[in-house]
Amino acid sequence: MSNSLIKNLIVVLLGLNVFYLIWTLTIGKGHGTPPLTEEKGVPSLTLLPIQNSDIYQSNTSTRQSSCYTFGPFNSEKTAQIIAKNINNFGLATETHKQKTMQTLNFLVYLEPLKNRSEALKVINDIKKQEVTEYKIIETGPYKNAIALGSFDSLDEARRHSEYIRFLGYDAKYTTQKKQKEVYWIDYDEPFGSNAPVLDWANDIDPRNSAQKIPKACAF
Repeated sequence: MSNSLIKNLIVVLLGLNVFYLIWTLTIGKGHGTPPLTEEKGVPSLTLLPIQNSDIYQSNTSTRQSSCYTFGPFNSEKTAQIIAKNINNFGLATETHKQKTMQTLNFLVYLEPLKNRSEALKVINDIKKQEVTEYKIIETGPYKNAIALGSFDSLDEARRHSEYIRFLGYDAKYTTQKKQKEVYWIDYDEPFGSNAPVLDWANDIDPRNSAQKIPKACAF
């Protein structure tokens, strides 16, 4: 084969390559797989979110179940975290809140006297007996009563009231409370599953007082 023929073949091949490149970038660009089209009368497909069918609920299972209410929790956020842990364990939950009364402290007091002057006389007397906390209540149904201190424990309040009685005054004590909201988590589990809810609660707050209380399952 002569050198001139080889050169002519090389020029032809280069020309074909250039032609193919141009065709691919222009004419052939739109010749890929065509998009799917909707036909009249044929409904289009709608993708639905996958539901978690593994969440256990006693009312949809034939297995023997144990049902509990777990709490109380002072914080809604804490209840949500623990409920999520229970869900991740494969169990359904229902969180609800409840209004309750929280004990603040225990107040020792003397019941209302006839007037402020009488109350001042009592205070002047008990001051001599090393009683350091006293306050006349100025308004309300306990006007002219004498508050003799608030205590964190019932035993402390009881001992202080007994000392005031020893001094000759009829001291009483009462619990001071305020309303608050707490949160409970209801959940079901297969008998023997034993989700470690107490451990989860202690991990979040070691001082929590949550209890796992058995309850009737909903059928």
